[in-house]
Amino acid sequence: MPVLAVGATAAALAIAGTFLIGNEKIVEGACDRLEPYLRLQMKPLVVSAHGSPGVGKSFMHKLAARALYNRHPHLDLDCPGMDCSSLKVFSGLDYVSADRNLQHAALKAALVEHLNKSPQALIVIDEYDKMDCETQFMFRQLIQGSHNAKLSMNRAIVVLESNAGFHELHQLLVKTKDRLKLNPEKVQRMLKEIVSQKWDATGCHDHASLWKMVSMVDFFLPFLPLEQSDLRRLFDIRLNAIAADLLQAQQAELTWAPDVIAFLCDKVDYDGRYSIEGAKEASVLLTRYVSRALRQWQQQQPPKHQSPISYAVSQTGYNLPEVKLPQFVTGTPKAMFFLHLVVKPQGHGLGLLERRRSA
Repeated sequence: MPVLAVGATAAALAIAGTFLIGNEKIVEGACDRLEPYLRLQMKPLVVSAHGSPGVGKSFMHKLAARALYNRHPHLDLDCPGMDCSSLKVFSGLDYVSADRNLQHAALKAALVEHLNKSPQALIVIDEYDKMDCETQFMFRQLIQGSHNAKLSMNRAIVVLESNAGFHELHQLLVKTKDRLKLNPEKVQRMLKEIVSQKWDATGCHDHASLWKMVSMVDFFLPFLPLEQSDLRRLFDIRLNAIAADLLQAQQAELTWAPDVIAFLCDKVDYDGRYSIEGAKEASVLLTRYVSRALRQWQQQQPPKHQSPISYAVSQTGYNLPEVKLPQFVTGTPKAMFFLHLVVKPQGHGLGLLERRRSA
């Protein structure tokens, strides 16, 4: 049976500082709440995470699972999956259908089975604000009435995820101009009011029922939009990860100039200072301009060929409709190869050009 790892909160902070860009303080606040829960475990801990797509909500629960259940949370393990089987992810839209009775029965059966296997479960409900009335009532009974139920959730952690409130968070950040100056209590009250209004609008609750529904949430986590400085860090981390993979595979030594990261940041869509889709768009851009070209380069390399690679942006640019690489010259194992990312004359993309020079 999976158990919570010793030093889980410290591990969560460590891996969040490495991977969760722009919202490190959010995770620090969550760990402050997590510590007493891990000691007492008298009720399920319910966390409501809010923010726009691509700011780290889903990534947070994966990091949390790795920190909570894995002895080596820094490793790239199968999570969710066999390496952290205590994590279970549901979607609020999965159980809204014409045949609701069957869907609710399936949901309850899945929850009961998971909690029987993993009492110290981490249960994630994505888009929870879109659950229908009956599903909301069922979750409230499980969470708030677990001490009377045959199946206890007292040792579980429930993470509710929603995009609700992202516009208000953006406006609040624009007003303060510094995420470190945001008042945590004010943000908590704002998100609580937003959730209360959304649940009230469903018509599922009277005043007493609505209060019980909202009060089951122990605290609200605001995930703030990413700035260009956050994206620069993110691109640098991702490029370093690519470089580490190439080096471990003994294929190449990868370097890049600062203007490559600037080029990628310029391709991001912004609303004022803040990225619209955050890390989600960053992943798409890395695939489009870096990973795809690297795969083409790798396909043309002989087995076990190791060569230094450099990324740079040329102001003059090259007309490269496709990646064209010279043939590898056999018998020159010490030859150095430099792979350059260059801007095309029309300014629409990066191309790969391999240049060889003597070692």
